[in-house]
Amino acid sequence: MNSIKSVSDYEQMFKLSERHSLSIARSHTETRGDTVFETQWLDERNEQDLLVARFRAWSNQSTQPPYRKQTGWERFSINGDLLDREILYSKRTNNEWLH
Repeated sequence: MNSIKSVSDYEQMFKLSERHSLSIARSHTETRGDTVFETQWLDERNEQDLLVARFRAWSNQSTQPPYRKQTGWERFSINGDLLDREILYSKRTNNEWLH
């Protein structure tokens, strides 16, 4: 169930400037109860190779029904201020599972 993306996937998802680059600083995966938590920290660098921002991207997915999933990312300034955030939650396409 590895949902961790490649650097190029993140560059597209974050709509990064072509003059900026991303590198994975660290990643962590752990299971607690019936949920797998995956987190990656990425460094954004400008064309002079200076650190300009950091991203945290994550995925939390249950391994048992109803298999709920949350994915998201946050962009932080180098001072630690939150600049942008996106969080997505899984959603069923229909209600056939209801009794």
